[in-house]
Amino acid sequence: MERSKALDGLFLVSAAISLALPNLVYSGVFFFQTLHIMKWTVALVPVATMAILTGIVVAWRGSERTGFKVDLFGWIWFALLVYVTVQPIWAPIKSVPTFYREWFFFASLWGFYVLCLNLFRENWLRPILWLASLNGAINVFFAEFQVANNVNIFAPLKLILPTPGNYIGNTGQQNMLGLWLAITSLGSIFLYLCHGVRNTRGSGRFFAVTNLMLLPVLLWGLWNSTSRSAILSLLVGLAVLALMIAIGRDRARLRRLGFSVVLIAVVLGASILLNQGRSGSLISKGLDLVKNADTLGGRDGIWKTSWAMAMGEPIKGMGLGQYKWNYLDAQKKAFSLYPDMKWQYTNWAHNEYLQWYCESGLLGFIVLIGLAVWWLFSFFVYLKRHKGAAFPNAVLWSAAFLFLIWFDALWTRPFHRIENSLWMPLAFALANREIFVEMGLYRARFLGNSRGYRVVGIIMASVSLWGLVYLGQGLAGDVTIRRAVYSRTAPVQRGLMEKAHGALMVRDIAERQLAYHYIAYGEAAKDPEALAKGLNMLLTAFRQQPTAEDLRRLLDWSGKLKKQELLKYLVTYLKPGTYRIEQRK
Repeated sequence: MERSKALDGLFLVSAAISLALPNLVYSGVFFFQTLHIMKWTVALVPVATMAILTGIVVAWRGSERTGFKVDLFGWIWFALLVYVTVQPIWAPIKSVPTFYREWFFFASLWGFYVLCLNLFRENWLRPILWLASLNGAINVFFAEFQVANNVNIFAPLKLILPTPGNYIGNTGQQNMLGLWLAITSLGSIFLYLCHGVRNTRGSGRFFAVTNLMLLPVLLWGLWNSTSRSAILSLLVGLAVLALMIAIGRDRARLRRLGFSVVLIAVVLGASILLNQGRSGSLISKGLDLVKNADTLGGRDGIWKTSWAMAMGEPIKGMGLGQYKWNYLDAQKKAFSLYPDMKWQYTNWAHNEYLQWYCESGLLGFIVLIGLAVWWLFSFFVYLKRHKGAAFPNAVLWSAAFLFLIWFDALWTRPFHRIENSLWMPLAFALANREIFVEMGLYRARFLGNSRGYRVVGIIMASVSLWGLVYLGQGLAGDVTIRRAVYSRTAPVQRGLMEKAHGALMVRDIAERQLAYHYIAYGEAAKDPEALAKGLNMLLTAFRQQPTAEDLRRLLDWSGKLKKQELLKYLVTYLKPGTYRIEQRK
């Protein structure tokens, strides 16, 4: 795309913020959702802003004058976006707010891919990876403070997620900290392989030296996260790096990679000696994975339930973002097939490909897997053609990163954390600019319709502007819910929750909180009408979006109120044989 210094600088800053900052922030005391909503804001507002500016330029000047383009890979991705957009026509969704949230995340990934394809310079990768490594190292220190129960030291500054005893940093979850440290460790090792220390001068030497200082911290945190999926994912990424370096016969980089492997082993040894508690936990989890391989790290029940869900609607799918609202219903079916399975509830399949099949149906699954297979075929053809020649830095990092996150997606949910999944479009864009040139598909003639690109520009700008309005309303609604929860009078609380209900992004949250309000008020004021209204609202929400927490509440109240018919309905969500309903005398 035709470049300008102002646009270049703005995109560099935007990309650095979206990629390197979100895992360091959390929503804090100002929002009802204390973790994610601010991560979404920091990650997506810069992307949306750049999409608006770029879309306006393309719509005004056209693709011929700007050089703007979308490759064939991007167009297939766009077709997949269109598919999930129209899917609710034949696959009615249970939660409109959840659908919109997931849709904007998915659309943002495509938009960021197009922006990176046209605007991202390869030499920007180094400072952004360094910033990400710095973020990872700070998260390690935050995690150490958490497990040492020293979070209160930073309490006045609101810097660390207040979860004492949990080694999660500001990522919010142990596996997600592990994944983030695997991503940043791979980036740090890549920087060392490609830039070293001895041959750099000036500011480059500063980045090289400090990067080498950050790497042991990242590895320490990775081992102490005890995340098996993250550790194995890093090893997969390193294996891809080693393969490409060996094919390129780059001895200098191969030596540096060997040093990195030694450093990984040394940090592991230090962790075992100095932190026996967490290293013991990691060893125990590793042994459990071997001894109880049939449980797949406790995921066997989740995957059986997910497969039952997929087979319930194998063609149409459940709709984007609807997996968690269908889990309990699918588990009822799974119990008939696997009666020894444990009862549990989860929002995620812990396998992104299986969850995608559940939500998108057969066509969406075939397109996604087909796109992945095509990319892998192109990648290995590219490797074969470049045998004996050093690979470009961007391809080295991109390929290693993609294999890392694809492997992690077999076990956790990296695609559902926007702060991590945004790195995937960048990796695809950098790799595809090199790989698809070899395949002759990067500048195919039939992809160059100028009018079509003007329409794309209008769509990008319009959807991004709509997304910012949607997010802004969601932020205001979330703050309103928090104000409601902490208000001291029932009428004020009720009014604030009803006001928050107008924000589509948090409407489902507001509905549940309003039901909880009526239940609590009815119980405290001994008002049977308010209690009945709250329970009816909660039951309505449960029928559409069943969760374990709501099931527990409804079971408790139906028992207290001796509602036999309601009890008979609710216990169908439990494991057969684990309950008994006593007849009322």
